[in-house]
Amino acid sequence: MQKSFIFLLISMFSLLAVSCKNEAKKEEAVKTPTVVISEKPPVKRAPKKELTPKDVEMVNSVMARIMATPETKKYASYLVTAEMVTTLSEDKGPFTVFAPTTTALESLTAEKKKFYAIAENRPKLVEMLQSYIVKGKMDKETLMQTINKNGKAKLKTLAGVTLTATKVDESIVISDGKGAKVTVTKGSIDASNGVVYVVDGLLNAN
Repeated sequence: MQKSFIFLLISMFSLLAVSCKNEAKKEEAVKTPTVVISEKPPVKRAPKKELTPKDVEMVNSVMARIMATPETKKYASYLVTAEMVTTLSEDKGPFTVFAPTTTALESLTAEKKKFYAIAENRPKLVEMLQSYIVKGKMDKETLMQTINKNGKAKLKTLAGVTLTATKVDESIVISDGKGAKVTVTKGSIDASNGVVYVVDGLLNAN
């Protein structure tokens, strides 16, 4: 399912980015005093695939947004390894994802990277990734309203840990209660089944 989704996503981006062109061009008949060369018949092309409503939702999903955001390529890669693509692309959710940047994930120790790469440790990889995903849609406007009203916003992740969002100057800061704090650098990025934020560090002692 992971590979089929990625292939579908790439195909859809191609279909949406390139307008349908009529490539069947008629060649002009070349005439001589005694011979007429008839034109070639038009080449038949496969009909353009129409996107279904489900296809449109998938290409606009939280997973698609994470894959399309340059700063979160590594997080997307980990989601594929953890087999969480279907959840974030087809599940209605909604989800709020605080995706760490590739730079942040690259700061993991070599031992930790090797640990997450082992198939037997996949449940721990899933848990780590879920610690950045909150059930429910909390776009930036809603998040800021909650912070302004209560001074902070409590957000429970799929991993069962609670994140706290506060405002520092004009930035949104997310803390995990264990001393780690990250700053939102981009977002909220709207998706068909939630929103995505980009954060500049790691949470939950990863």
